This record gives sequence, structure tokens and C-alpha cells, in this order.
Amino acid sequence: MKRFQDAFLKFKKIVLPEWTAAVLIFLVCFFSFGILLSRLGYFQDDWHHVFYAYWQGAAGLKSFLFSDSRPFAYVIYVFFFRILGFTPSHWHWSLMLLRFLTVLMFWLSVRQLWPEQVALTTWLALFFAVYPIFALQPLSVAYTLHWTMYFVFMFSLFLMLYAVRNQKFYWPITILAVLLEASQLLLIEYFSGLELSRLIFLWFLFPGLAFWDRIKKALQYALPFLAILLFYVIYRSSYGVLFGYDRFTPLSFLHGLLALPLAGIARLLQFIVQDFLYITFSPWFSAIDPSLVDFSGHLTYMLAGSVIVFAVLAFFVVSRLKGMDKENSSRNSTAQILFGGIISIILAILPFWLAGFSIYQKNQLWSDRLALAAMGGASMLMVGMIYTLVTYPPYRNLVLSLLLGLGISIQIQTARSYQASWDKQRQFYWQLYWRAPALQPNTLVVADQEVLFFMGDYPTSFALNLLYPQLTNPPEASYWFNPDSEHIDWNAFSAGQPVTLNKYVTTFSANVQNVVAITFQYEQNECLHVLRPDYSAITGLDAEAYRWAAVSNLSRIEPTAKSVPPPDIFGNEPQHTWCYYYEQADLASQFQDWHKVTNLWQEANQQGVWARNGIELLPFIRAYAMLNDWQSARKITIQASVLPDQQLSMLCVLWQNIDSVTPASSGRDQAVSLVEARLQCQK
Repeated sequence: MKRFQDAFLKFKKIVLPEWTAAVLIFLVCFFSFGILLSRLGYFQDDWHHVFYAYWQGAAGLKSFLFSDSRPFAYVIYVFFFRILGFTPSHWHWSLMLLRFLTVLMFWLSVRQLWPEQVALTTWLALFFAVYPIFALQPLSVAYTLHWTMYFVFMFSLFLMLYAVRNQKFYWPITILAVLLEASQLLLIEYFSGLELSRLIFLWFLFPGLAFWDRIKKALQYALPFLAILLFYVIYRSSYGVLFGYDRFTPLSFLHGLLALPLAGIARLLQFIVQDFLYITFSPWFSAIDPSLVDFSGHLTYMLAGSVIVFAVLAFFVVSRLKGMDKENSSRNSTAQILFGGIISIILAILPFWLAGFSIYQKNQLWSDRLALAAMGGASMLMVGMIYTLVTYPPYRNLVLSLLLGLGISIQIQTARSYQASWDKQRQFYWQLYWRAPALQPNTLVVADQEVLFFMGDYPTSFALNLLYPQLTNPPEASYWFNPDSEHIDWNAFSAGQPVTLNKYVTTFSANVQNVVAITFQYEQNECLHVLRPDYSAITGLDAEAYRWAAVSNLSRIEPTAKSVPPPDIFGNEPQHTWCYYYEQADLASQFQDWHKVTNLWQEANQQGVWARNGIELLPFIRAYAMLNDWQSARKITIQASVLPDQQLSMLCVLWQNIDSVTPASSGRDQAVSLVEARLQCQK
């Protein structure tokens, strides 16, 4: 017992310098976003940035971002592409560091506001680092612009507060802060509403003044920044007039409000309440998802371990930081933080509400990007609530430590989900390349459904145009991907009417003769299958697969590659599993290279890899039959017939075709007879 008391007394004597908080913030950022980044690739909106930069350079980025209503943002991407190149891990490292620097600037800013509250301000920064409302961190290229400008905003905010507290260098620092504000507003619209929060933070700087005197002081110091914001509002509202195009409708709410005032106000209030609750509370529920509790796998232990380790580390560091929070000052600061958090959340999302957007009512997988600017306010509100509800400092630090650990576990869960997406993407791209080393220009690759998660039809299209060389001139793309009949009028298209698809400044045109149809059931342990008209006998496909199989044109596939997939984008060629041998065999079978098919079969057997469904044995059966090795053809057919997909009808059709195209012989007739009897084929 005495030994325990001595250890406790030694612990109470430990004092950590203030810079330890910055180290803790970095460790939290690294563990939350850094440990899996080497296993992540590109996702969704990343792909069009990479496409334009890779094939068209600065000019392509400039025209693309102009079409995206961010005409000046190309300077950021030109700089980063020159520094980072096209390797995904470089972008993930860079984005993690940008996020850390943004959090660091936020921490320095709140230290200006509440210098006596060391622990409180550290908790604010830690929660800002991992607040789980923004789940799109793995989109490293797409959100480099956002986090760069978020850092610029936070740096400008810090300089503004520092200049007010250090009047000796007020004007040079303020001028720099104003220039930073102007630059971030010019490049991106995401943090425009947050600019109004400067008034709140400046108001906090003058606690000793009377109410109206504080207002006057805050307005006095905020005036240069409000003037820049006013110019921005005029510019952004006039964007369509200035540039002749605007993909946003920044004043749509105001127009609706003038037309139907009561309905407009009710709609705005609904947006505010729903989004406020969603931002503040909903993201935390994913940390306690019962489906994550699986003691047979290591993920449960990893997530639980991360919660415990960082909860203990955060508790220790924050509890021992130099300069204990003064309790009276802490109560005043807590009230300010609660108020500031609520107002900051509302101001951060206000521009999107006025443009008619709601985070909660849109697709939340992608719409949580709109809450990026609200992360600082949300962390203030969450920490402020805990400080209000739990007044005893050790208990309060314990609760905040556990919540921080949960936030870290949510970020790790998110990264692992995207890692699974990248693993599937790489299999898709390489299997497609193995099966179709080259495609004729204007080939439309159609799947029976969306095959990749955290992607979409146009991101997959841009990825295909990086997998294969461009054989057409901009703005035309050489290839396109389409899930099922989305974006296409099937009746008109199948009757011969061409289809034209557009995204940003890229167009694609094709007709029904240009289609290559595929399926890719990766989660069911299937390889990528190139469909063809004679696959009508296959069972288990959905209606879209049968529809597109009927028009799938294998002559669009060429046997010789014109280039290899860029390894800096797609990584090195993955290990040759069964799908490699199947894709190569299906390609060789298409061009009647029967000896290559049988060699691939023998090599697959030597490597100990096997098919998991009967469709993938069809090219091998055909090859052995065409080489008059009827015993091997029949043996593989029997293997195919007992696999889970039970493709008996397709096997019957295959053997009927073999019977019609091979020369008559006793060996053939006997093999056909035995197979048809075994499969109970109907003649």
C-alpha cells in the first residue's frame, strides 16, 4: 500500500512543459491517420484531379477547376503535384501533416483566448484533431485544397488574435492575417461562414469591458476582415456573371425565402436543428457499433487497444501539464466555449444552408464534407458540455480521455474501410488489365452494378483513363465506365443511337458496338468476368448483366498492351493468385491460343491456386477440348459442375458448342456422351 502511495505522490509531482501538448496532438494525428496511410490509394474525387494532372498538367487542372467553380485553386494543385507526384502515400502523408498543422494553429489560437486554461485548450485541440464528423480524410488529393485553406484560415485567426494582444506589431501582423484571409476565400468557399466567428473570438479577448464596449472593440479589430468578407460575398454572388458559369446556386435560399417566406424559414430551421444534432452527436455512435465486436478477429482488439492506450496517454499528459487551470477562470471559460461552439457551428454551415444544402438530408457519406468548417465549433461544444457536467478535474479528464480514444477508434475504422476499398480497386484494375491489356478507343465498359465502394461511375471512368493510355485528344476521353443502365437510355442506345457522357471538361461518346460488359463480385470470391452473348445460359446473373452481355463486343479487346499501368498510381503488379491465371486464360481463349491456356492451367495447379466457381473453368475446358485432350476437358468439367455456382446449363451449352466445332472422333464422341450424361443435358 505504501509503495502505491509513494508512486502516486511521485506522479503528482511530475510537471510537463506546455510544448508536450503539441507532441501529444501530433501523436494523436499520426495514430489516427498515419498508421494505415501506406495501404491507402485514391478514392472518388481524387481520381479526376489525378487524371487531369497526369495527362494534361497545369492546363488540365486549370480548366477542370474552372469548371468546378474554383478557378484559382489550380495553383495549389500544381504546387502539390510537383512536390508529391502521383504516389498515393505521398498525398496521405502530406494531408496528415496539413491536418496536424491546422490543429496546431487552432490550439495556438485558443491559447491566445484562454491562456490560463492549459488543460482546457489542449482538450479543445485534441478533440478538433479527431472529431469524427469528417470521414473523408482518405480522399487525400481532393481534400488537400480544403485542409491547406483550413490551415490558412487558422493561421490567419491566430495572427489576428496575436496582433490584438501584442499591439507593438499590430499592423504588419494584421496585414498578413488579412492577406491570408483573402487568399483562402479566393480559392475555396468552405470557410466563408467561419469568417464571421472572428467577431466572437475577438469579443472573448476583452472580458473586463462592459458589454457594448466589448462589442465596439470586437468590431473595431474585426473591421478589416469583415471588409474582405463583404468583397468576397459580392464576388461569389456575381461569379456566374463574371465567368459565365457557376455550378453552385449561392442565393437559392434567399430567392425561395422571398417567394414563400414562411416555408423558407421553416425549411431553414429544420436544416439548422437536424444538422446541428447530426454534427454534435451522431458521429460518435459509430464507435459503439455492435458489429465491430468480433473476438475472432484482431480488429476488435486493435480498436479497444487504441482507446485504452490513448486514453491513458492523454489523461497522463493533460493532467501533468505545467500551469493548472484556475477553477473560477475555468467556469467563465466554459461558458464562453459553449457559446462560441454553438455560434461557430451555425456560422460554419450557414453558407451551405443559404445555398439550399443540408448535411443530414443529403447523402451523408459525402455530405459530411460540408461540416469540415464546423469541427472547431463542435469540439468546443463537446468539451464545454463535459466541463459543465463533470466538475471534478480527474473525473473530467478521464471522461474526455475515453471520448478521445473513441474518436481515434472511429478514425481507424474509417481508414480500414478505405483500405478495403483500395484493395478491391487494385484487384479490379489489375484483373481488368490482365483480361484486357488494351482497349480500342471509345470503349464503354459497363458493369451490371456499381462495383467499387467509395467510388462512383465517373471516378471509375477517370481511373480507367489512367489505367490505359489516352488514344484520343482532350476534351475526349478514350474510355468510360457505366454501372447498369444509369445515364443511358437503353432502348435508344440498343437501337443504335450513340450516347454522350460528360463530366467537368471531359466528354465521351460511344455506340452499342463499343460496349465491353463485365461483372465483378469480389466479396463472393469471384474474379472479374468479361461477359459475352453466349453467356445467356449462365445462371445467377441479374437482369442488367444479361442485358449488357447480349451486346458485349469482345473485339474491342486487344491482346497486346500498349503500356503498363503507371506503378506510381496503381502500385506494382499484385501477386498472381487464381484470378491472374483465369483472366490470362480467358484472354488467350478469346484469341484461340489454346496451348497458352493449358500452360496457365498447369502453372496454376503448380502454384496451388484454384477456381471457386464454374464460370472460371470454361476457358480451360474449351482449350483442352480444342487440343483433343478429352480426358482433361472432362475432368475439369466435373470439377466445375460441383462448384457452388452450379453452372450446369452453361457447361451443357459449352459442350454442345465443342461438339459442333471440333472434328469428329471416337474420343470426342465418348467425352461428349459421358459429360452430357453426367450433367443431364437436354438436347
